[in-house]
Amino acid sequence: MFENLIVKFISQSANLKELSLLMKYLNKEENLDTFKSFVKINYHSIYTMQNIDRKEILETIQKRILNEQKKINRKKIYFKFLKYAAVLILFFSLGYYYSTFQIQSVNNRLIIPNEEDIVLTTSDGKKIILNENQNEIEIESKLSLKKNSTQLNYNKSFKVSEEVKKQVLHTLEVPFGKRYKIVLSDGTLVHLNSGSKLKYPVKFDKKKPRVVFLEGEAFFDVAERKNQIFSVNTDAVNVEVYGTKFNFKNYTEDNFSDVVLVKGSVGLYSSYTKKITRLKPGIKGSYNKSNFSISKDQISTSIYTSWINGQIVFRNENFEGILTKLERIYNVEIINNSNIKPNETFNAKIDIEKESINDVLGYFNKIYKIEYQTFNNKIIIN
Repeated sequence: MFENLIVKFISQSANLKELSLLMKYLNKEENLDTFKSFVKINYHSIYTMQNIDRKEILETIQKRILNEQKKINRKKIYFKFLKYAAVLILFFSLGYYYSTFQIQSVNNRLIIPNEEDIVLTTSDGKKIILNENQNEIEIESKLSLKKNSTQLNYNKSFKVSEEVKKQVLHTLEVPFGKRYKIVLSDGTLVHLNSGSKLKYPVKFDKKKPRVVFLEGEAFFDVAERKNQIFSVNTDAVNVEVYGTKFNFKNYTEDNFSDVVLVKGSVGLYSSYTKKITRLKPGIKGSYNKSNFSISKDQISTSIYTSWINGQIVFRNENFEGILTKLERIYNVEIINNSNIKPNETFNAKIDIEKESINDVLGYFNKIYKIEYQTFNNKIIIN
């Protein structure tokens, strides 16, 4: 039984109950040797283990438990809250990269990215956590990048060999509760919103269209290149531009994908039809994922782009839509048990940098008499 739990833990397939059982077992210090011996014998070709502390293993399991809890709560199923919270770090000495773990080796230490990390994934699957203390990161022996606490730069400040230029793709992932910027090799500036992922080549080929892939939300300030299209592709709808500024929101769980044009012109089309819908500045193009149609509306662009400056504006937005955005912005889980009508709309403006989730909910409580309770990162609205 215990060995099966270890296998599931290592392969990241253990469920909430199994993780809890494993943690209960390892709460007894004498069981740590059994854990280490089993892993060393059965996974010796992958890595060897050195100086693993029981506390660190328990913290890892606790983090996994919280992650499983989040998945359950996002389906609106409420469980008893767990009392543990911890950082997900295991210390190992690595023989070579093991793709199942999706981990990287740094000075004989394996780092498993957690849900709060901004992560850069290279074409070979290597994951690099972008922490605030790095000014330059070496991706591999022939590629290094400049960065600061809020931005990664592929443009003028990075070194790249000829073989790396051949359409090698990187992926940048920004978790809920954070935002990040990236300058692509052509000088295009991309603001990535919370819970977003961008896949892009480390170097654009000047003889081919510039193509990137987006999940989530991003604001693009595209560098103009004569006769070279810039394309943002998603699982359902694509945008083609030249030199322009626009916001593209395409979260998987949303029913619509929205493109808001600030400057220039773009063409919007779905994967099911090649018919292009042209947008002009001040127009929002919305792709309906249910019937594959595209509609256009005149809007105030600042409402949809203010997030890049740390401002969120709600104008005549329904309550469920507001709660979804608050979950992404503040990395919280909100359970809505209120009797608010689905079509009831609200207005509000939030300063992300200055106002906490409690400040925001306090505002709704004061103005709209909405009652709520908080439990760590979980919020229940009554």
